This record gives sequence, C-alpha cells and structure tokens, in this order.
Amino acid sequence: MKYYNGGNWNVVFVGSPGAPRSHCGRSGGHPYSTIDASPTIAEKPYIIMDRSGKYQLMKPKVEFNKKGNTPNWEYADAIDFENVYVASENDSAATISSKIEEGLSIVL
Repeated sequence: MKYYNGGNWNVVFVGSPGAPRSHCGRSGGHPYSTIDASPTIAEKPYIIMDRSGKYQLMKPKVEFNKKGNTPNWEYADAIDFENVYVASENDSAATISSKIEEGLSIVL
C-alpha cells in the first residue's frame, strides 16, 4: 500500500503490505485493525479476452496466508469458453444441472 489518507471507524486491512499499524482511539489518527495476511482467500471468477480475442473464464485458486495482490493471473485456472455455458433467466434448473453434468462450467 503506497498511500492511505484515513477513513472512518472500523477500517480493517487484511494482507495489505504497508498498511497502518493497528491502534484504538482517535489519538494519532483513526482507529485501524491490521491483519498481516489473509488466512484463506477465494477470489471470484472473472472473464478475460486473451491475445487471440478468445474469452477465458478465469477461476482463481484458493490461497493461504496471502499478502498483497496476485499479478498476471498467476494463481488462476483458465477455462476456454468452449467449456462454459452462459445461463440466462430463461434457463430452468434442470437445464443448468444438465450442463454441469456435461462437465461445463456455468456463468450466471
């Protein structure tokens, strides 16, 4: 963390290198809780377009004792959209379940 200009009550930093040290009260600034590393973190999947113009569903791996960010999608599995079913509000639960049984990943 390069810069933080203060905030409100109940500010919590988890796994943020350079975060302010934990302290209570308003003496010396707002109160903070700082935890050195995230014990367990499971990021949300996200979609990218690769260099060839194809979409990929990125499924981050669970990480432990995490500090800072993960650059360049290093800890995610790439799933080609040929193996992804994009469901809509018109799909029934049976349709979505059948796609999962076929081994497809689902995007809602």
